[in-house]
Amino acid sequence: MTVVAAGYLADAVAVAAGAAAYPDRVREALNASDVDPRAFDALKPLASALPYVAALITAVAALVLLGIAASVRAGHFAGRIIAWIAIGLSLMCSFCGLGQAGTPAFSGIAYVSAFSRDASGTHTFVQRLPAAYPPAYQYLSAGFALFAMLALIVVVVLLARPSANRFFRPVRQLAPQPATHYLADSAPATHYPGDSAPATHYLGDSAPAPVAGAARPIIGQISQLSVLVRQHQRGELTDEEFAAARQQLLGGP
Repeated sequence: MTVVAAGYLADAVAVAAGAAAYPDRVREALNASDVDPRAFDALKPLASALPYVAALITAVAALVLLGIAASVRAGHFAGRIIAWIAIGLSLMCSFCGLGQAGTPAFSGIAYVSAFSRDASGTHTFVQRLPAAYPPAYQYLSAGFALFAMLALIVVVVLLARPSANRFFRPVRQLAPQPATHYLADSAPATHYPGDSAPATHYLGDSAPAPVAGAARPIIGQISQLSVLVRQHQRGELTDEEFAAARQQLLGGP
């Protein structure tokens, strides 16, 4: 996305650099058509401003793409959603320019038109902005715009892959769980990390009544195991990460 944004900025600079000569090229094309040359008087304000408007739109698209690229690089989930929307709009503009002007550059969307009537009928003149620029610009702009379309399609595919979930929604490390040991028919003895109190073990018939809440560690393990299973099904955990987290949680393979 950063490379595509840099290309958009270069295209905007090229369009703005040729803006001064653009009205004269439009006049020449209009004089070569069947439209009354006097129609250029009404067309001149639009022809003078159109290249700058196209350059501004291209530059704004480049800046927006740079911002989205920074957001995606930082792992913001909102940036991922906005990237899909912005890239979709950019591809729509590129396809429109490709269909209308033969070039997928943003400048292909801009055009000027004029018409006149006489005894022979109505004559119409329509010219897309790239057609009034030198061939070198048309070829370079079209070549880069095609590359930009392919690059943005690749970005959309990569952002939609399930493996991207681990980048935008990193898995939280599980807190160490207390180790629970069961001895004969007695209540479980629970040892918490850092607990300096010695564990009391009850064996056989001398075991006291079960302590209320002793099964809470097991319930907590089941709940956390369910979370791990759902993360693994959504693709947020690989098989290796799921197996390691499950082994850490249950204390066994």
